[in-house]
Amino acid sequence: NYPNPFNPTTRIEFALPEESIIRLKVYNILGQEIATLANEQRPAGYFVAEWNATNNLGSKVSSGVYFYKMEATSVSGERSFSSLKKMLILK
Repeated sequence: NYPNPFNPTTRIEFALPEESIIRLKVYNILGQEIATLANEQRPAGYFVAEWNATNNLGSKVSSGVYFYKMEATSVSGERSFSSLKKMLILK
């Protein structure tokens, strides 16, 4: 993600080599899901997801350490990918 640390938004860029079902979620330091940025099927290509430091209910989250996890599974089911990264909100 860029920028990191960030305030008020950050961009998460990713590429898919083939059509895939993706899940991109944000978690707090306790491992609780805070926000779902993507949960859908997308074609091959480059994408950007923006997070404005709000939870699934639209409320602003506090400063601190958060994690985002991306999981992608090809439509054929033959390939899968998972990545977990840390980000920091400073207000």
